[in-house]
Amino acid sequence: MNTSRLSLREAVNAKCKGCIYDPLSAGTWREQVAACCNGGCPLFDVRPVPRECTRGGGICRMSVAAVRSKLGNG
Repeated sequence: MNTSRLSLREAVNAKCKGCIYDPLSAGTWREQVAACCNGGCPLFDVRPVPRECTRGGGICRMSVAAVRSKLGNG
C-alpha cells in the first residue's frame, strides 16, 4: 500500500492550479493563480504566487496587481 500523502502546501497548490490554470492562456500557473480574484475562496489568502509577489511572509497586493496587468486581467 502506498502511504505517501501530499503536504498541505502541495494540496493547496494542486487545488488552486486545478481550479484556475489554463495552459493556453498567458502566464505561468503561479501567475494565473496569483491573478485570481475570487476573494470568497477559503484558499485565497494562502494561494501560491510567484516569489516576486511575496513581501514579509504574505502576499503583496501591488505585486499581484502588476501580474494581473501583465496577464491582461487588471
